[in-house]
Amino acid sequence: MSDPGRAPILVTGINRSGTTWVGRTLAHAPGLGMIYEPFNPGHRRGTFRAEVPHWFTYANGTPPPGLATDLRRTLEFRYSYAAEIRRLRSVRDAGRMGRDAARFAAHRIRGARPLMKDPIAVLAAPWLAREFGMQVVVMIRHPGAYAASLRRLNWTHDFSHFLDQPGLVDELVPELRADIAEFARRPPHVVDQAALLWDIVYTVVDRYRAVHPDWTYVRHEDLATSPAAGFEAMCDRLGIEYSAGVARFVAETTSASNPAEAGEGVVHALHRHSAASVRTWHERLTPEEIGRVRARTGRTAAAFYPESDWVRPGPV
Repeated sequence: MSDPGRAPILVTGINRSGTTWVGRTLAHAPGLGMIYEPFNPGHRRGTFRAEVPHWFTYANGTPPPGLATDLRRTLEFRYSYAAEIRRLRSVRDAGRMGRDAARFAAHRIRGARPLMKDPIAVLAAPWLAREFGMQVVVMIRHPGAYAASLRRLNWTHDFSHFLDQPGLVDELVPELRADIAEFARRPPHVVDQAALLWDIVYTVVDRYRAVHPDWTYVRHEDLATSPAAGFEAMCDRLGIEYSAGVARFVAETTSASNPAEAGEGVVHALHRHSAASVRTWHERLTPEEIGRVRARTGRTAAAFYPESDWVRPGPV
């Protein structure tokens, strides 16, 4: 897949950074077929046969055996009924199998270009780009907004998943080993977990920018503030048609008539007043929590955000 206009696309970054919004928006363009989070440990095995035991799998020069073979099948939209049937537990699971198999078949028949939306693949992105010629889009979100999002959903993280993967900490973030080990032993408040997780991922992403300048790096805040221009530029860079369907979806999901906040407990609320949602995290977090996030992430965050972005906005 050497043709840039046919190369698989990876949309990654970190969970809660806008990858679902971007993936679903781009999927409205002609000729694309979306693949949803194969590196998520809870993925559907019919769409990706490989077992993924860890969050944020690190695939370097020696990835787990069979990973490339199974992912190549996924990128070719080859559904595995055998792998999925072994894990069916309900009628609902069977329904999902039928749905996923039909989608894969449709994408394969029309020769769709793979669009892999997967924030959990961020630490495997260099390997994915090298092995499959993927065009990589990396989403970036302010650490305060990220911490507020995880706090709202009460999403915690098991930091032992980093320690259990050979080479990950020592090769990517050796300076954070002590903190990772401490958080694995005694998990702190969700806000502090979010701050360290953000610092780990974006320490690595900052290095990506130097080594992989050809990748596309997008701040969630910039895209939310100017969505039409942002998506049009992204499509142009990736060789995707900014079609009427894409433009319509962008307008619908970012309109000022949409709420700025997601409903309580809602994980993915794509229809948002995007410009107004950018700094709602100042209301979700207390000043003391913001201070903790800033103390943890400030040095890395400075590579992506100015000091002014930490300041609570005044009344409109």
